Amino acid sequence: MPQHFDDSFDNPERLSRRCYPHWLNEQIRWSDTDMAGHANNLTFAAFCEAGRALILKDIIHPDAANRGLLVLAEFRLRFLSEMHWPDVIDIGTGISAVGKSSCVFAQALFLGGHCVAVADSRLVLIDDNSRQSRPLTPEILNVLARWKLELFERGAAQ
Repeated sequence: MPQHFDDSFDNPERLSRRCYPHWLNEQIRWSDTDMAGHANNLTFAAFCEAGRALILKDIIHPDAANRGLLVLAEFRLRFLSEMHWPDVIDIGTGISAVGKSSCVFAQALFLGGHCVAVADSRLVLIDDNSRQSRPLTPEILNVLARWKLELFERGAAQ
């Protein structure tokens, strides 16, 4: 199983925009807020999902030639600050680890230059029929390699 899931939240580089190679902007909707006027907890998770899905769009799309069924097996989110409507959030995403049948996405949400959350997501490739894990395909490995985080490359080399 890939590492880098439990030990990277305290790394200050995770709070920097420079850490993440892939970016997506999303606007907080009025319906994303709770009665206190904050973006609710599920909104943070939904923004992370949007960042992952955009990287994987050519793999997970139902009509993809080499479709892969990647399921969320583990998700960890640390809230650092509030978000409010109608803020525009920048979602930074990268790959922190790749294993035989799974990968870990490292993400952060930013409001301007301020990091409001960090998250890690472990996705596992499963067989469409048996629902058992299976090895990541060369197509998936190629996509993941494009978005590898340098932070974790440096850590692995040390």
